[in-house]
Amino acid sequence: MGCSSSLHNKELVSKVNISNNLSDAQKIAIQMTWKTVEENRTKIGKQTWIRVFELNPQIKKMMPEFNTNDPVEELKSARALFGHSKTYMKCLENAVTSMDDNERFVTYLVELGRRHQLIHEALMFSLKEIFQSEWTSETFEAWDALSKFMFKAMLTGLNDT
Repeated sequence: MGCSSSLHNKELVSKVNISNNLSDAQKIAIQMTWKTVEENRTKIGKQTWIRVFELNPQIKKMMPEFNTNDPVEELKSARALFGHSKTYMKCLENAVTSMDDNERFVTYLVELGRRHQLIHEALMFSLKEIFQSEWTSETFEAWDALSKFMFKAMLTGLNDT
């Protein structure tokens, strides 16, 4: 990313009022569940993308590396899926580690938002699958709030293009 792009992003972030609005309890819930998410990052990442393709097969067609006639199930072993999963999970990690540095993280997400589609529902599905009976309404609300904040910032980037 060039300097002019970074400068543009900082100017855009200063114009918008986006805050993660996470309560202290939500931050604690995310921090307490993060270790499990980290330990399952590859599985969650892959499952999230598979779910995105199941929810909207048109997204698969919009991404050249996935625009094949192969069934979604066969993509589980695709190298491209691993790459997208890794990138998404890194974004999620950045969200968790930046919960208290709103400006830095919003700048990052605004740029990311220029290039990505909303995948909130697929993430929530994947997390619920990992946690199963440990998935409480409080944990859901915390991850839901964090994910929605991420996408709100990303949509700012999408709307600016």
